[in-house]
Amino acid sequence: MSGSFSRRWMSEPHSETSGPEQHPGDDAEGESCSDCDGPAAKSFTGPRLSSMKRRHSVQMLTPLHYQHGYQYPLLVWLHSAGHNERQIEQVLPHISTRNYVGLGVRATRATDVRGCGFDWPCGRDATAKACEVVLDAIDQVAEEYSINSDRVVLAGYGSGATLACQIALLHSDRFAGVVRMGGRFPDASGVFKNFKRLRERRMPMLWQQAINGVDDDPELMQRDITAAQCIRAQVEIRQYRGDEVMNTVALKDIDRWCFDKIIAPKPTEACVGEAPMDGSEFTLVDFSAN
Repeated sequence: MSGSFSRRWMSEPHSETSGPEQHPGDDAEGESCSDCDGPAAKSFTGPRLSSMKRRHSVQMLTPLHYQHGYQYPLLVWLHSAGHNERQIEQVLPHISTRNYVGLGVRATRATDVRGCGFDWPCGRDATAKACEVVLDAIDQVAEEYSINSDRVVLAGYGSGATLACQIALLHSDRFAGVVRMGGRFPDASGVFKNFKRLRERRMPMLWQQAINGVDDDPELMQRDITAAQCIRAQVEIRQYRGDEVMNTVALKDIDRWCFDKIIAPKPTEACVGEAPMDGSEFTLVDFSAN
């Protein structure tokens, strides 16, 4: 079966000299990550938060030196189980401080009595509701900020990653690409109903997984690859040492991948050789309870 796949092992964060320079306002500095004891917006002076009334619970962030005349790529973040839309405050600074308008969307089901944690339920009706919430949130941010509608990237972590794939396949005309940190790729049930259009679309995808993580199952990975090949998706798989994919190297890789595949696409390259990682170049990203 056809399909474009590249399996990469990233051995170190990108340096200043290797960062993309063509994109206005690019953040070329490789940032180290410290423990997040509170919302990142309090200690990180880059993105500013929009406080206008929302139709849904979302968090919007703008980049450093935001310019109204420039149409920015939009990075839509779907959080993992037990967190909420503010997870993007702790994630986006490690992806880039200047390249994107960020949008965090709250999941549809509460997971605690305090109303701080949420998750994305499964099922056709739940997915349809999530699609509605996410697409409406994108329309909200487009009303307030200068967004390039052809450069909307949907990204998620854990259960948010699984849903990101589902929404991107159901509404492939709305997204330039999808980033999956952990999670699972959906099977053919429901999301492949527009099979011909998906094969023509050839959706760019970045799959990130920890080698010893909870989502690292060789049999399930093979199933996911086969399913993606059926729709000719352009998938790049990157694996990271350890048991947790949420680290600073993986987040910085999202910026590089978005630039290479979405912002300034390059011709399809051959698979890059594998190089082992010693684990000394990245830091795990922790989230606050807020």
